[in-house]
Amino acid sequence: MKNYLSNYCEQLVPFTYVSFDIFDTLMYRTVSDFTMIHQMVAKLYKEQYGISLPFYSKQRVDAEIEARNVLGRNEVNMDMIFECLSGYSEEEKNRLRLLEEKCEVDNCVSNPLMIAVWKWCRDNGKKIVITTDMYLSRKVLNAILSKIGVDYDYLYISGEEGVTKRTSELFAVVLKKMNIKPTQIIHIGDDLNNDINMPKMKGIASLLRLSDETRILPYIKVKQCDSSLEKDHLFSLLSRYCSNRESLGSEQRIGYTVLGPLIVDFCQWLHTVRKEYNLHKLFFVAREGFLIKKVYERMYPQEADDLMYIRLNKNLLRLPLLSMHNACEYFMKAKIGRLTYDWKLIFDLLYISDYESVKHFITLRTGFDRFHETMTLKELESGKYNEILTLLIEFQRDMIEEQCLLFDEYLMSLGFWGGSVGLVNNSINGNGQSMLTDYLLSKGKECDILGLQFIKTSKCEQLLKGKCRAWLTESSVSEFSKTRFYSNCLLLEHLMFEPNGTSIRFYRHGNKVEVLCESPRTEQKDFEKIANIQKYALEFVADYTTHIGISLNMVGFYGYFNMLCNPLYEDAALLGHLNDDDIDGDKEISDIRFPFRFKYLFSKDIPFDITWHEGYFTLKNVSRWGINLYLYSVRLQFYKQIVKSYIKRFILRH
Repeated sequence: MKNYLSNYCEQLVPFTYVSFDIFDTLMYRTVSDFTMIHQMVAKLYKEQYGISLPFYSKQRVDAEIEARNVLGRNEVNMDMIFECLSGYSEEEKNRLRLLEEKCEVDNCVSNPLMIAVWKWCRDNGKKIVITTDMYLSRKVLNAILSKIGVDYDYLYISGEEGVTKRTSELFAVVLKKMNIKPTQIIHIGDDLNNDINMPKMKGIASLLRLSDETRILPYIKVKQCDSSLEKDHLFSLLSRYCSNRESLGSEQRIGYTVLGPLIVDFCQWLHTVRKEYNLHKLFFVAREGFLIKKVYERMYPQEADDLMYIRLNKNLLRLPLLSMHNACEYFMKAKIGRLTYDWKLIFDLLYISDYESVKHFITLRTGFDRFHETMTLKELESGKYNEILTLLIEFQRDMIEEQCLLFDEYLMSLGFWGGSVGLVNNSINGNGQSMLTDYLLSKGKECDILGLQFIKTSKCEQLLKGKCRAWLTESSVSEFSKTRFYSNCLLLEHLMFEPNGTSIRFYRHGNKVEVLCESPRTEQKDFEKIANIQKYALEFVADYTTHIGISLNMVGFYGYFNMLCNPLYEDAALLGHLNDDDIDGDKEISDIRFPFRFKYLFSKDIPFDITWHEGYFTLKNVSRWGINLYLYSVRLQFYKQIVKSYIKRFILRH
């Protein structure tokens, strides 16, 4: 590339002046064409002023056409265009014009190759001329050039001169006003007619601009997106980002083009809901709340003081819950998800370390000594062992009271009281929020908690009595897609995790309440990879907010969903080998140690430890046809279940 650039610049050596086009030469818009800017203006106008302008884009184009026809000029400027924009007051026109100018400045990104050419020109004493067909004012164009780091010696704008490049007359103006010969200047641009052929008509040499090849975005499928503006804006931004780099590794591709847009999409929804409910604070629940909070506060820095990171899981809630009168019931609610339990696990869940002492204590009180036996979940839920559980709770009474005090102090230190709060988490069933609410009410604490989740079930809705909102559940995304998304929630959780183990219990450190976290076992191997993915996700956030962060309206979701269903091999290799520290045994997201069986493609008998099936198939070199067969099979089973449930309901009603 260095030699290619050098050879290109050698062609400029004979010339004293080098003229550059601006749009699609020195810079690009992060939309496909200028009409998308008009759509963006209408969208922003509605957001800022609450007035919908469904026909504005066409009206704006018509006004420009009318300005040319009425005034009889080859070129017009913004004053002329907005003078011909009918149906709007002067105040409205001024608002629309300012929004358009802002969009033009904010939505520009530099062309690195041409910036390098410009820099070569500066370093070699060339005079820089900017020659552009444009209706924007000199002030706006200067802002654009300043943003991409370009200065100049001369600037000629068709809207000021009344003539254009496309008729070659703007080049005549350049020669006349600068009082130079055609042989002294060369023009560089992107348009074969306006920038290459027309200057030659005036004796001016010309070159086609350098540009990186546009790279394919494997996960952004344009056809899936309903909203053309959001789709176009994101696609253009991502395409430009990828094309400006020689290569994109998995960490960069997953972080910037997949995870970043997904979390931005979710945070835009969070922001809307927060305003709707006038939430006092947002609490982002560890560990997946780590990245969500970072993204949200970068998107809405004015809210930073109201954003809190809170450690709140079953481990931390379990002992405080046991202070309530129906302790055994809450112990079961705060249990881990297993079908069988042994007594050692029960002791560990209650933070009992002296196994022998507690066994002796139980045996003395009840005569029970069968601590080698295992219990089923059904037996525990039936209350069969409640007597023993009650004694174990009594045995840990001092620790329970201590954890209650520390928990209360911890919540107070975060400012949990004082108004309605949003609890941002990756839950689906609402158990954590329900248990927290019950605990606070038992302590006489008034609380108004709204759960804010990716997705929720009808059970969650019933449990929380409507005190929850869920992004995907409320969207127009298909029910099948929602189900597939949540079936792979473990992968998303790991991508959002903080570099730390799960929370265990509270402890006091000086005058402050801290949370003791488990030392990671296998997950620690992935901290660096995940940190890099998150770094690129945050890089996307910075770029997107800089370039008019309009609502993505689920476009971000589809990129992530497509990666889940059809990952590239190298991406599957990175994500599938992420480790998960689990109480039932540590594992990888897509454990390829299990030999592939053809029946897996029909969703039959897939080992439980293989969490991400599509990633597993990809790593096993299953063809795209095979993976599509699996997805078809899963989809068929999903809709069969829906039909069965409808039939069952119909029978019960009649």
